[in-house]
Amino acid sequence: MEFRQLRYFVTVAQELHFGKAAERLDITQPALSKQIRVLEENIGVQLFVRTKRMVKLTKAGEVFLVQAQQLLRQAEEAIRLAKRTAMGEVGQLTIGFTPTATYTILPELIRRFRSHYPQVEVEMLELSTEAQVTALNQGEINLGFLHPPIDARGLELYPLLSEEIVVVLPERHFLCPKEFLSLKDLAQESFLFHPRSEGPFLYDEFFKLCRQAKFTPHIVKEVNSYQTRICLVAAGMGVTFIPAGLQTSISSDVVCKPIKNLSLKLEFAAAWRSIVAIPALQQLLMLLKTD
Repeated sequence: MEFRQLRYFVTVAQELHFGKAAERLDITQPALSKQIRVLEENIGVQLFVRTKRMVKLTKAGEVFLVQAQQLLRQAEEAIRLAKRTAMGEVGQLTIGFTPTATYTILPELIRRFRSHYPQVEVEMLELSTEAQVTALNQGEINLGFLHPPIDARGLELYPLLSEEIVVVLPERHFLCPKEFLSLKDLAQESFLFHPRSEGPFLYDEFFKLCRQAKFTPHIVKEVNSYQTRICLVAAGMGVTFIPAGLQTSISSDVVCKPIKNLSLKLEFAAAWRSIVAIPALQQLLMLLKTD
């Protein structure tokens, strides 16, 4: 049984006239009659009662008509969804991100994407840079917003921004009156830092710069969350570092200070697998690159 035969059958059932049905289908009446006979033979039942004066559905034909119409609607919907998926209009995307994404590019990007492609389901996962690289390589996320440098083998990387890093002090810290600080000013401080596993490059570079400033940093606690570290600074447990862009959203019980001659910056980029061609992802990347 072919979908073409189902369409022929439904058209005859609607017209109850082989001549009119053949005209609608743009085929000859004998060819149409032959296809209906083949269909009846294939399914083993008579679908129409034919006389010289009339054509009518049998009881079996009436039941078959309902199912045939449903099958044709499902086929049309399958074709429509396939075309929309190929154009990136439907589907699912899983996006990994670090906190930097939440106060920079991500909210507006997702808002724009959702306005263009409301049928695409978007799942968001907050993950460290290293966790995103693993998830990208294992196909668990489609797009990552992370901090290079990374092991980019098999990945495409699209730089987004480069941020200065500032130090966060308790509001009554003795260094607060200074306009700029140097790393050497912080030699005697206790540090709150992210775990090395969450960002090894930044961690190692910080230690390297401290050694160049003739001291070894005393890290009292390792916490991944910027907000948690800021709260601990406010509680007097130590000092920490954050991207400069976060300064506007922190509480008044801490103070941010720039660090002069600090070569370390926080790089931020989008990453995705080179070999994966997901239409919805391609549409999102087009919006990202035209932002």
